[in-house]
Amino acid sequence: MSDLLTSLTPIVAHAGAGSTWQALLVAVALGLLVVVLLAVVGKVRVDSLDDLVMPLAAVAIVSSLAPLADYWLSDWIGWAFPLGVTLLVGLLVAALTPLDLTLRSPLTWGVAAVATVGALLLHQPLTVAWHPPPDYLPLATDAQVELVVPQDGDVIEAGTLEVAVAVTGGTIGPGNVPLEQLPADPEEAGGLTVTLNDERVVVSYLEDCTVEQPCQTVTFPIEIEAGAHELYVEFTRGDGIPLAPMVTDRAVFEAE
Repeated sequence: MSDLLTSLTPIVAHAGAGSTWQALLVAVALGLLVVVLLAVVGKVRVDSLDDLVMPLAAVAIVSSLAPLADYWLSDWIGWAFPLGVTLLVGLLVAALTPLDLTLRSPLTWGVAAVATVGALLLHQPLTVAWHPPPDYLPLATDAQVELVVPQDGDVIEAGTLEVAVAVTGGTIGPGNVPLEQLPADPEEAGGLTVTLNDERVVVSYLEDCTVEQPCQTVTFPIEIEAGAHELYVEFTRGDGIPLAPMVTDRAVFEAE
């Protein structure tokens, strides 16, 4: 069953060790687990939505510290996500219905059963989809990516910034190409994943890069507001699958 789920789950994101958003989800799940355990032993009352305000606020505050241990916490995302979703549903059911989260309550045992089964079934496909191990990914041997514009420490004018990215040891294709249409070498006709301040940016190259005639350098416009920014670029296989080791570059710059 696990292998079937893995085969049906595409890789939709790869952040690897240190992914902040994955660490945050893990921390939230662990916080919800503590709340549920306290409710089961009678230390936290969950009879209405109002009863959840303080516990969930505490979970949010504690979870904000997740980036301090994101390198380790992010590795648990496959277990923590189904656990956290199940625990949150259990708390909402306890708050909105006559059912209680007590040691002998069927709700408690139902939540425990669903959380356990969900974690066992979904751990592998979620790990493959969100946090794939390096040996699952295509190998990067020579490729390097460089942010030519902007560079670390630059001060630029706010507005439209024409970003320039260069790749050596590989080439850049149009992106989002089916695997069967790509060259055998995963570093040829590759793609770019761009994030600005931890938010994914969909870009359109000014150059006409194709699988048959890929590019070494591409440029694309993005909108930049005044303030400090971090631009991150990852070179991937042409269908968006990350390479191992990851091929990345970043620039921290100021717009004014």
